[in-house]
Amino acid sequence: MAKAPQALSTGPTLADQAYRTLREEIINRTLKPGERLTERHVAARLGVSPTPIREALQRLEHEQLIQRTDTRRILVAEPSARRLYELTLIEAALRGVGARLAAENATERQLGAIEETHAAFTTTLTPERALAKARKLHELIDRASHNETLIAMITTANAFDWQFRLETIPEIFGGKQQTALARHRQHGRIVKALKSRDGKRAERLMREHILGVTGAFLHARADRDTS
Repeated sequence: MAKAPQALSTGPTLADQAYRTLREEIINRTLKPGERLTERHVAARLGVSPTPIREALQRLEHEQLIQRTDTRRILVAEPSARRLYELTLIEAALRGVGARLAAENATERQLGAIEETHAAFTTTLTPERALAKARKLHELIDRASHNETLIAMITTANAFDWQFRLETIPEIFGGKQQTALARHRQHGRIVKALKSRDGKRAERLMREHILGVTGAFLHARADRDTS
């Protein structure tokens, strides 16, 4: 009789753990665009051998979160204006699908959390805090899609824009609270579509919202690049 195969472990491998750690550090800008990485240094910092780090870096390169130069140096990606534009289109499409799935799959508790976060937009918010509230709202909607693959893709698509958005608040909002709040009124229509379980409408509204708001940031980026 053939011996029964050994049960596979379902826990994350060292390569998975390294990938997630490095990915999060790139997204939150602990590792900054243009920063050089080496397998040996990263392995020593994370306390593992170079092998799982090599695998993690290959995955990050596939996602275009890091890049290799002609001399094989490994750098945290620093996307061009064109790349940011393309990522905006991708983010709008992905978040649109996420909103549709959220309308279909969100629990009542999740819908309540989304509505509560939206209600937290008030005239007392600074542009910075309004931007943070919007980010949280989008993350809740993403999570309510109950699709981990989609969530990971969205995270990759907008990995580089947060710090730039913070830096361009003066150009976008002019420091005015009402302007910041006006840019998030579209959220109310999205939340309403989610609550009514209207996935088609939620997807359309979300795509329009992402393209409109992110477009303003890209214009600010273009203005800075040509100034």
